[in-house]
Amino acid sequence: MSKVKTKPSQFMKSIEATGVSKEVLHAFEQIDRSLFFDPFFKDKLEGTAPIPIGNGEFSDDALVLSRMINILSPNKKWTLLEVGTGSGYSTAILSTLVNKIVTVEFHEKLAKAAKTRLIDNGYFNIKFLAGDCAELDDTAGSFDAAIIYGGCTHSPYAVLNLLKKNGVAVFPMGPMHMKQLTFYKNAALKDNDNPFSRYKFNETGEFPSLKGQYGAANPELNIIVSPQ
Repeated sequence: MSKVKTKPSQFMKSIEATGVSKEVLHAFEQIDRSLFFDPFFKDKLEGTAPIPIGNGEFSDDALVLSRMINILSPNKKWTLLEVGTGSGYSTAILSTLVNKIVTVEFHEKLAKAAKTRLIDNGYFNIKFLAGDCAELDDTAGSFDAAIIYGGCTHSPYAVLNLLKKNGVAVFPMGPMHMKQLTFYKNAALKDNDNPFSRYKFNETGEFPSLKGQYGAANPELNIIVSPQ
């Protein structure tokens, strides 16, 4: 697996400043960012802002990504569902923190490119899917945790329904232009418990909308999930 260890870069100093755990910080340190972005954007690698990755898409803001992973608090024994493979950068980070990953990318072209990139660099604990996460069913598996990077206008039930008992998920949710970073735990409910007791809401901010039905850009969209 390709890993790079250097003196703390400006990028890593920025990640550390978010207050993430040592485990999450170490995961970011292990990954060579240059493997996941076009060389044309090499001057942007020390920054944390989104970088173009093709198909009109951008990478996630690295500071937001680090906080989301930190809220999730990954476990080495987990099987994790990731929604939004993108360039494969976030997938690589998560692959060092959990046992197995199933990653779903809306754009088939990006999914195929990320798969090639990750396998070529030694990341073998990953299964790749392409399509709308709203079309996922139990054939995808059951998961200890899930992470969704794109903003959802409502609960992504197709993803949450795949969580094991006490499984957890992190995703942005709210109106189109302003969303809250949401932590969900699939805890057992007693008769009088409010289902919303499973949700905890964190910081509010602007997040790019999730592609597909949960992003509501086109609720009639129906892109079947397929293996890559």
